[in-house]
Amino acid sequence: MDEETPVEHVFVFLDWQNVYMRARESFHDPYADAYCGQVDPIDLALELCKRGAPGARRQLAQVRIYRGIPDQAHDARGYAAARRQIGQWEKDSRVKVFTRPLRYPDGWTPSGPEKAREKGVDVQLALDVVTCGLDGMYDTGIVFSADQDLVPALEYMDRRRISRGKPRMEVVAWKGDYGRRPNRISIGGGRPYCHWLDNQAYWGLQDETDYTQPVVRAAVKGPPKPGPRR
Repeated sequence: MDEETPVEHVFVFLDWQNVYMRARESFHDPYADAYCGQVDPIDLALELCKRGAPGARRQLAQVRIYRGIPDQAHDARGYAAARRQIGQWEKDSRVKVFTRPLRYPDGWTPSGPEKAREKGVDVQLALDVVTCGLDGMYDTGIVFSADQDLVPALEYMDRRRISRGKPRMEVVAWKGDYGRRPNRISIGGGRPYCHWLDNQAYWGLQDETDYTQPVVRAAVKGPPKPGPRR
């Protein structure tokens, strides 16, 4: 690799619920354990950085994760699990997590037919793709989502790349055996470039942690007690 090649600063934008649910659809049966579909966001981002053009010097600058979070009063167990997961992610300083409270329908119960829904997550992600790009915070932005509401933001950034030369946008999608819905975002003409992650890639990135279970910390042992005096 040419040491004079400029370093590309990469931001990876993850629509977390979309990443998780599409992984479940692509690689698992509907009754798989709840952790199935989880991936390690840093491992995922580093894998995407390795997939740059030949000779590129990509450096991961940030992983920005956008997700809904349960309301503690409605779903204390779900809230606690989400906080444990976010705490694990944020151990790496490159991870930035942006949460929006879930919306609950009237009469909602954890075992009821209606699910709590995310609201505003896609809007926040789209705004950050544009504003971080305009501020020159990244040279390459990689969006992992199948939400077609993000298309206008990607179209805008594509026009800016054509007129200014950067930033470059890419997208990511799962390529599994089970999924049948379209998994990639496209603005036409094969743009943006899509990283298709197959079964082998997914299993290398999976996070099998059950965040619904509290972390059991080992007791701290003190110094040994003195024996009987002789």
